[in-house]
Amino acid sequence: MNADIHALTGAYALNAIPEFERAEFERHLVECESCAQEVRELRATATRLGEAASEAPPPELKARVLARIAEVRQLPPVDDLSARRERRSGVPLATKLFGAAAAVLMVVSVSLGVLLVRNGNELDQSRDQAAAMSNLLSAGDAKVVSGTAAGGLSGTVLLSRDRGQVMLLAGNVPAAPDGKIYQVWLMGEGAPKSIGLMAPNASGQASLLNTGGIGGAQNIGVTVEPSGGSATPSPDVVMQMELPV
Repeated sequence: MNADIHALTGAYALNAIPEFERAEFERHLVECESCAQEVRELRATATRLGEAASEAPPPELKARVLARIAEVRQLPPVDDLSARRERRSGVPLATKLFGAAAAVLMVVSVSLGVLLVRNGNELDQSRDQAAAMSNLLSAGDAKVVSGTAAGGLSGTVLLSRDRGQVMLLAGNVPAAPDGKIYQVWLMGEGAPKSIGLMAPNASGQASLLNTGGIGGAQNIGVTVEPSGGSATPSPDVVMQMELPV
């Protein structure tokens, strides 16, 4: 281990550290409260994102997996020589593969909860969403916040003010009333700014990515508007969350 040990928090939270590094890093966690706190936060964030985007797998998935077990070859063991070379290199394998620890953690969490249980167009959409999340979370100033509205609607917001990007992942979203649609707004600096319309899928999940700038916005809100959207938000607010600075 060397100075890069502090960069292993994300890999450790993802259980991506080789055994020969895990014990030493766990000793480091006992002495380094900042790393221990970061590990706790990464695990909690992964859980929130998984809950926001996950859904129950279809009943036939178990049968398909069991059928494939007999057909898929087991991977060969890890080459000990490669592992020894990696240890001598002075740069942990986990550090190389986990340069953007938070981004990979989020994408894996969502992939396990969503990508494996969808197909067709929904699978393509989920892959695009995961790629957008990975790109956004690779920003140096990326932030993640989560919350739940009074009606049970849940939301997770990812943003980078440096890049001017914000992404909303919503769960437990009921279908909008007939002739209505959900509209997402940035608020807090001047007039509210619409960043797009949002419609939930059959599982009550919806997402929206805005790359047109955040400015000094302090909140993100979701309102119910007439089909096609409105120029200004209605009082029918179903969710509002404070954006981190």
